[in-house]
Amino acid sequence: MKWLQDSLTGKDNLTYDAARLIGVVGAAAYVLFWCAAVFNFGHFGPSDAAAYGAGLATVLLAMSGAVRLKESSEPGARSDG
Repeated sequence: MKWLQDSLTGKDNLTYDAARLIGVVGAAAYVLFWCAAVFNFGHFGPSDAAAYGAGLATVLLAMSGAVRLKESSEPGARSDG
C-alpha cells in the first residue's frame, strides 16, 4: 500500500499532509454518497453522470489547490547520502 502512503504524505514521504488527507477522504465520501444515491433512486442517467463528474472534479481541484498553496512550507525530501 505504498501508493496510499505516497498520496497522503508530503515531499519527504514521512509527514502526513492534512490537505491531502482531507482531499482523499472528501473524494471517497463523495463517491460513497453517490453510490448510496444511485442505490436509493435506482438510476444513473447522463445528466447524473455530468453532475457527478463536475462535483468530483471540484473536490479534486480544491484538494490540488490546497496542496499547491502549502507546497513551500512542506519539509523537503530526505537525502540519505
